[in-house]
Amino acid sequence: MLQRLTIFLNSGSERSATVKKNIIASFGIKGISMFVSFALVPLTIGYVSSELYGVWLTLSSILTWLCFLDIGFSQGLKNKLTEAIAHDDWEKGKALVSTTYFMMVLIFVPVCLVLEAVIPLVDWCSLLNVSTQCSDDIVCTMHILITMACLQMVVNVLVSVVAAFQKVALSNTFIPIGNLISLVIIYILTKTCPPSLIALAFSLAAMPILVTIIASFVLFSGKFKKVAPSFATINRSYVKELFGLGYKFFIINIQVVVLYQSTNILISNVSSPNEVTAYNIAYKLLSVAMMMYNIITAPLWPAYTDAYAREDYEWMKNMRKKMQTILLISLFGCIIITLLSPFIYDLWIGNKVSIPFAMTGLVALYVSVYCWMNLNGTLIVGMGKIKVESYLVLVGLFAHIPLSLFLGEYVGAYGVLLSLIVINVLYATVMSIQVKKLLNKTAVGVWLE
Repeated sequence: MLQRLTIFLNSGSERSATVKKNIIASFGIKGISMFVSFALVPLTIGYVSSELYGVWLTLSSILTWLCFLDIGFSQGLKNKLTEAIAHDDWEKGKALVSTTYFMMVLIFVPVCLVLEAVIPLVDWCSLLNVSTQCSDDIVCTMHILITMACLQMVVNVLVSVVAAFQKVALSNTFIPIGNLISLVIIYILTKTCPPSLIALAFSLAAMPILVTIIASFVLFSGKFKKVAPSFATINRSYVKELFGLGYKFFIINIQVVVLYQSTNILISNVSSPNEVTAYNIAYKLLSVAMMMYNIITAPLWPAYTDAYAREDYEWMKNMRKKMQTILLISLFGCIIITLLSPFIYDLWIGNKVSIPFAMTGLVALYVSVYCWMNLNGTLIVGMGKIKVESYLVLVGLFAHIPLSLFLGEYVGAYGVLLSLIVINVLYATVMSIQVKKLLNKTAVGVWLE
């Protein structure tokens, strides 16, 4: 059995073998990550409450917005560094890494200072639709999360570097290890401290950052020494090259903030924090199917970049056909999980939170459409041909919030999910058209940019 697995992993081209090894390793890593993530839900709700947990989810989603304010430099680095590695241009690779770190510091130190000053000026209780008794804790929590998020954006450059070396499984280990440490800390808090949103925030936000910092020192002095950042190799001329691709990612990322990361805020606004909790638990359950799909697609981004740099179109076509089969399996998985969800909820969280079947069904539909979009989106970003996508996402950027609020007037939290589904169907359809043009070499004009 072990011998057959070894033969399978090493069969095909070097690129295919690397993708398969990353996928197998990622399943193990994501399995641990899923266990920790699921264990955190009842433990966290038990430590605070359903409402405070909903507040935490909403606040943490706000902080995720910061992840997209790097003007796309980190994502641009992943593509450009992969190309440099494909051509054995280590001098350029080192300069790209150093310049990206420099730009992250240049962007996020001022961002951190400005946001820290703005936090006390916001009426958080009104925004989140919660009691004013939570005001002081929310403000303090936001101060912690702002600092942690800005620091994370700097240290997370390592993730793009590791992915560019086509070691995606390794790049996915930092957050799960951090979350595992958080799990232990929260368990200790449940036994020793009263419920505290502040303690919860620090426990969950700080640990993944600490793990990534330690990994940075280890990896840049070892496996990735050739591209280890240094002040002397910062090259401002590469800022334009990184930004040339990065600004397109930035437009896409701004849409991600509006379309995906605003979901908790919109649900809280049109309904209540309790509905935020219900949505996130349903999403966490259905994310099992999404996780399985993403485990396979994640290594393909740098692999597609490498294949495009070497003009290996046949490999890309074959890989996309295989991914279409994986997509169908993922959709079937969503159906099975949805049907079994009442029994799973009962075993998982008992009667702590009530999750309507309609919520689970809509989340399942959203996850299915998202996976369809991701099938083609991964290839498009891997090839760096994202101009069409950067135009397309403007629809979601301007339509999602008003559409969610409009539908929310009639069906509450479900209206937010319906908006997500409609917009993602549009994205997936247009991306399918572009991918066919790219792989058949018939793409011209904006389809090829």
